[in-house]
Amino acid sequence: MVKADKNWESGSSLVARQIGSDIITGVYSEGEKLPLEAQLSEKYEVSRNTLREAMRLLAAKNLVEIAPRRGTSVLSREQWNVLDRDLLEWSADHFMHDRRFMEELVRARCMVEPAAAKEAARGATDAQIATLWDSYTNMVAQAEAVDTSASLEADLAFHIAVSEASNNRFIKSIGRSIIHAMRLNFRALFTVPYNFVGNLENHRLVAEKIAARDPLAAEAAMLRLLNQSEGDTIRLFEPDPITSTEGPSSTND
Repeated sequence: MVKADKNWESGSSLVARQIGSDIITGVYSEGEKLPLEAQLSEKYEVSRNTLREAMRLLAAKNLVEIAPRRGTSVLSREQWNVLDRDLLEWSADHFMHDRRFMEELVRARCMVEPAAAKEAARGATDAQIATLWDSYTNMVAQAEAVDTSASLEADLAFHIAVSEASNNRFIKSIGRSIIHAMRLNFRALFTVPYNFVGNLENHRLVAEKIAARDPLAAEAAMLRLLNQSEGDTIRLFEPDPITSTEGPSSTND
């Protein structure tokens, strides 16, 4: 049963969360026509008006298509808005174990973040560079802590600082949009021992090259960081029994 006041969400938002999670995890398959409105209302114990609003929310995220007189159908995964924060939060564990999702995310970052670092080296303000160094310093401080969530957020803050320092509205918008997907990727990578600590040097080099106003070196430093990230992401799905028993491997995020 959907209880709208439990988490300060509307009934339509809560039922959208439940149906959306069911779609993402395969309870309802791609291309499948959803049950009739009356059946869904009974299953999720909500009014038809609440259900209709929930369906509109899901349609806005490209999870379903609402067609008059033909009902509501689940869209293909290729059409889903994989940067939507709600969609990612509804089924975080599913996406963290989705190899294709994780690998495509890192490759997308390889297209955007080196350009962000390059632009930051060209035109970041002194204040933005100071913020970048503060973000790196916080990462170093968190390296000695046991709070994984704080380390993760410090890492994200560094990448946000690079994006913001690009002073390019398109790059900044992309950076803000992709951050929720990055959080899932980092959560997966942080399960690897020494991942966070082992990649601090790459982050320092990115900050150093941006501060030195060297666009090409900043771009190369970020690409090197992300190449490691791609390798580590692949290794999450292809564990190497030899390296896993001999000690920490190269890390990234």
